[in-house]
Amino acid sequence: MKRLTAAGDRFHHARDLAPVLDAACDAFEEILSVIGEYEDTTGSVDVPLLLAATQAANGRDAVLFAPSLPARRLHQPEQAGEPERPSAAGITAAVAALSLLLSCGLAHTAGTVAAAADRAACQDGARHARAVHDLLTGGGP
Repeated sequence: MKRLTAAGDRFHHARDLAPVLDAACDAFEEILSVIGEYEDTTGSVDVPLLLAATQAANGRDAVLFAPSLPARRLHQPEQAGEPERPSAAGITAAVAALSLLLSCGLAHTAGTVAAAADRAACQDGARHARAVHDLLTGGGP
């Protein structure tokens, strides 16, 4: 879960629009990677995690449409060391926490940007991040 924690820390500390978008995109990618690695090692499919991965991909794609997203990454991901062997419950908790951070942070950022396309990308990313959180925690309507 170190990668999810690092992605969350980076997103939390991003202040300007471009770094926020870059960190959000990376965080969604980390969510997808962690879920994918879990499913690869267990050989089984956890339906809530699969649905969460779909929403994370949608969130990443939404952020990718933001005109202010830098053309090149602002931060290179760290190379993974020895793979972690987290449980489904551990992954669920870590992904839910990161997705809540993304949802709140992107919603806040959406309220501060003037460009309509950037605002829409942040709103859509926040909506998909909230969907990830709700799928994994049973929240939502």
